[in-house]
Amino acid sequence: MKRVMAVTMVIASALVVPAQPAAAAKVDPIRALKAQFVAGTGVKLKTVQQVRVKGGKGSVTQEMGTIQFGPKGATASDLNEKTRYDKGYFADADKDERDVRKSFEAPGRVISLPKATYVQGPRAGQGLPEGKYWVRKRPLPPVPGGIIINVFEPNTVETLIAKAESVRGGVVKGSTTSAKMAALSPVFRKRFGAGGKSGSGQISTIKYTFSLNSEGLITRLSVKMRMPVGGGKVVDYTSDTRLYNWGAKVSVVPPRAEAVIDEKDLKSGGR
Repeated sequence: MKRVMAVTMVIASALVVPAQPAAAAKVDPIRALKAQFVAGTGVKLKTVQQVRVKGGKGSVTQEMGTIQFGPKGATASDLNEKTRYDKGYFADADKDERDVRKSFEAPGRVISLPKATYVQGPRAGQGLPEGKYWVRKRPLPPVPGGIIINVFEPNTVETLIAKAESVRGGVVKGSTTSAKMAALSPVFRKRFGAGGKSGSGQISTIKYTFSLNSEGLITRLSVKMRMPVGGGKVVDYTSDTRLYNWGAKVSVVPPRAEAVIDEKDLKSGGR
């Protein structure tokens, strides 16, 4: 009888012990993010952003592609993008102007590298010289324009987690302002100005939610930004981003040189 009880206790102990390390493990999102910053690797993502005047019409832009990392963070990106405008958005224009505006709905592509950004499609404009399909511009942040909050900035992520109103089950929820984000995030400053204010000088409110996987990496980010633009009007930005294949091999390269024209040459009419 004693022998049976002893065997039973050994089996019970074997079943309990493996669970202890898992229960004691604590995920560190910042360490997990920094560990991804290895040259030649990156992450894939899809961002959908809606921009709409409150009570009025707006647009939906989808961006899909890859972000490439270096030792300090995101260094390059290759993103396909497409914008769709609400029905009736161009109703106030004549036919010629409507056709021009409709061209903004054509697919586009943006390749961002440390020394230059290359654009194709609506961002490249019309009337490119024969054989030129890309316009080279000044460097831009290598993240989707619609992401609003750059989750590849460790300090930004750490601060948003620390100031969150709720952190439960791997889901972080909080709120902030455009002024605070401008002070915190270099990419946000470049896009929305040093003070984070709208053209009318007002500050926007921002709500954010992001989900962490078991490794502490962000797999989904949702952001809502309400921007007062003067005259009693408000523009609502709603962004949803899904990130996947963290650690994937990524190599972003520029377009063929012969297919590229510099923006300054295009403006001056150079051929």
